[in-house]
Amino acid sequence: MKTDELIEALRRLKVQTGSLACLGCGHEHNCGTGGCAIIREAADKLQAVAEFCERRGQK
Repeated sequence: MKTDELIEALRRLKVQTGSLACLGCGHEHNCGTGGCAIIREAADKLQAVAEFCERRGQK
């Protein structure tokens, strides 16, 4: 799976908060309508790393 595909998959998964995909991690108060806080943060960090690598000419 390519990095951009992984980021998109994480962003799609974030909206399943409260379903079986949600682990009830204790961060629920940060999820709300935006989806799982941990998955959102992981997608954001992964995207930042990918953008950094692209700027440096790496893949």
